[in-house]
Amino acid sequence: MSFLNSIAFDIVKNFTEKQKTLSTAESCTGGLVASSITDIPGASKVFLGGVVVYATEMKKQILKIPDEVFHYGVISGEMAEAMAKAIKSITGSDYSIATTGNLGPDTMEGKPKGLIYVAVVTPSHVYVKELNLQGDRLSNKKEVALEALKLIIKLVEKKK
Repeated sequence: MSFLNSIAFDIVKNFTEKQKTLSTAESCTGGLVASSITDIPGASKVFLGGVVVYATEMKKQILKIPDEVFHYGVISGEMAEAMAKAIKSITGSDYSIATTGNLGPDTMEGKPKGLIYVAVVTPSHVYVKELNLQGDRLSNKKEVALEALKLIIKLVEKKK
């Protein structure tokens, strides 16, 4: 079992025990967070669904992200937070995760390769984590998914 699957297993177990639900809105991770969770038997009890909104236009059309958020850029903490709030609202989940950023290899929006934002919305708080990764595109993608899963398990274990 990979480390991603190990953490996903803990998430499914904890969410099941606490009778909590989860949803995802992913950009740079392309569904890897949702895939990791749904690899675990019993995930259907806790995972309500998710979207991959890779293109900017999809963030607008599917998640209904307000125009003012785009002033910060799609690579921003504000965008990650808006995505997490939107998917939580759409699905009615207790918790949500969103990922957005620049996996590389080039600069985007004047922002460096490896600048990533992960947001988690809990029943009572919003958490945004900035990552500055140095790997190649694929290793950065896996690292973001891992960091997202680690953040959600930490928060659910704290009952935030």
